[in-house]
Parts: sequence; structure tokens; C-alpha cells
Amino acid sequence: MEIKEKLLIVGCGKLGQKIGNLLSKKFEIIGVKRKKTNTDSHFHIMELDIFNNEFTKTINSINPDYVIYAVAADKQTEDSYRDAYVNGLRVTIDAVLPCQNTKHFFFISSSRVYGQQTDEIMSEFTKPLPNDFGGRALLDGELLLKNTTLSSTTLRLSGIYGNTRSHMLRLAINPEDWPGCNRWTNRIHEDDICCFIFFLLDKIKVTPLEPLYLLTDNTPVPIYDVLNWIRMELNLIKYEKISKEKQDGKRLISKIIPGLNFDFKYSDYRNGYSSIVDYNKRIKL
Repeated sequence: MEIKEKLLIVGCGKLGQKIGNLLSKKFEIIGVKRKKTNTDSHFHIMELDIFNNEFTKTINSINPDYVIYAVAADKQTEDSYRDAYVNGLRVTIDAVLPCQNTKHFFFISSSRVYGQQTDEIMSEFTKPLPNDFGGRALLDGELLLKNTTLSSTTLRLSGIYGNTRSHMLRLAINPEDWPGCNRWTNRIHEDDICCFIFFLLDKIKVTPLEPLYLLTDNTPVPIYDVLNWIRMELNLIKYEKISKEKQDGKRLISKIIPGLNFDFKYSDYRNGYSSIVDYNKRIKL
């Protein structure tokens, strides 16, 4: 019987569970979640708070081969962000460092670290200049991990979307709620996040990984275009909205991922949201 390598996922919310469900085909997955509620997982999830005294002992006993840190902030407050992306990450790093089997540590970060407003394309090679507490906490977490002795990779995710994330569908239906500014927006489908991590865990067997990947679909687009595309898929008429302000936001493109042997399932918002609309129509039947 084949002995699977152990992969520890710290933070098993919607994304962490989806990652674990896909990777459970290849790894023995152990998840850690502060409160084990509303789980739809195909793997074992332990109810354990990172700041519990038992956390370090538990991680040491697991002795994972790989770690994915996918904790999300509970609230939009500075304390919540620092607990999730700095303090909690530090505790996890300290718990993993003595583990003899650990080969690589993945940190799920966010494109929120790019706080600058510019018309220029930004990538992995752009120095991030966070402009709020969330971006600063995320960048501090990235630097914390980078300065350890662990072999590690940070994944900066742009706006996550997927079948069960229906905010943009609701927004498209209600144009009176559209933002006043037709800002640039960047997305990555949750299925592509999971598949890319699966790809990296194969790639690491033969070649070292980059310390940072910007995980976005490389199709930055004005948000009104996305919303009107969704309206078209919902058989609603196009809504002509005039932006009250000069278009702002940020345009993100990965300069690294296109050079890899990896293909996105959802290469832009059109096929991504078409799939989501189809899914939501099916579940309502």
C-alpha cells in the first residue's frame, strides 16, 4: 500500500477545504480549523485554535511534509488582520521549524499588498506599496516567512470567485448598487487556485519553486464590463452607467505563470462567470 505524504492545511475555510478536497487524491490531508462548522471536506479536520497551547505540540506530532497556511481574517480590523497574517503565521512557522519532514511551506496572501493606484501593469516584480492595514499585515506576513529558514512560496491571490461566491451575480442584477467608479478589477477562479497548487506540488519534485507567484487570470478589466457580461448571461439588458470618477484600481498580470506548463481552466471572466451562471441556474432547478 502506497504511503501518502502528509499535507497540513492551517485554515480550512471555503478555500482551504476546496484545496484539501482536490489534493486528498494525492496526499494525506490534515486540516486545522478554529471552529469545525459547516465543513464539506473529504479529509480530516481538527478543531484547534492556532493560539491554543496544544497547537505546536499537535503540529510537531503530525510532522507534515508540506504546509499550506490559508488562514483568513475574521473581521475587517487591523487586529484581526495581524492575528491572521502575522501573529498566527509566526506561531505556525515556529511550530513547523522543528519538524524534520517538512519540505515546503505555502502562504496564501493577497494582491491587497499592492496599494498603489497606477495605470501601469503590476506583477511579481513590482514592489508592493500597501495603503491600508490589511495590505500592510499581508506584506508583513510575506516578509516574515521569507526571512525564515523554511523553503517557502507565497501565493498572492487576486479577487477570488467561484460557483458558491455569488456577490457579483447579485450586484449585476441590482445596478443601483454598482460602485460609482468603473475601477479596474482582477480575478482568479477558486478552481484554478487549487489546480495551480496541485501543479506546484508536482513541479517541486523536479525543480525548485519561485518564492512568489501572483495568481491572477491576467485579464484585468473594468468592473462595469464584468457586471454587464454577467447581465448578458442572465438574459438582462446592458446597463449604461457613467463612472462618476476617473477610472482607478490596479491592473495585475503574472510575469511568471505564463512561462510555466500550466493552463487556466478559466482564463478570463467571460468563461468563469458563464460557468457560474450555469451552475446557479442548475441548483435552482
